Amino acid sequence: MEHIKSFEKRKGCDVGFKSSNIEPINREGCIGKSGIDKKYTINMVINLAYKMDDKPNIIVRAGQQNKAKWYMKKFPLSRIEEEIVKQQQWRQKKRDQLKYYEMWILVWD
Repeated sequence: MEHIKSFEKRKGCDVGFKSSNIEPINREGCIGKSGIDKKYTINMVINLAYKMDDKPNIIVRAGQQNKAKWYMKKFPLSRIEEEIVKQQQWRQKKRDQLKYYEMWILVWD
């Protein structure tokens, strides 16, 4: 956490779609087709992100508590609000449960 300038957590939010997920180097911590192991903590996922050359600035935990996986993404800070709205509109149509989503916005040093 010492390399982070700012850190914001939002509940019920997500950005991007499956194609915007970024995998860690050598798929470290990944499980299945996509996503990072549910047993990881936010600090562990941040450490994975820090190791990457092109660091993701979005970390999402999606799914019900006992099944939730982690996902990393990268979006320009100026587009995050717009992307959140797109996701909310799409998920309402699909009847997905955004209440199971947590999103962290990171600004690196």
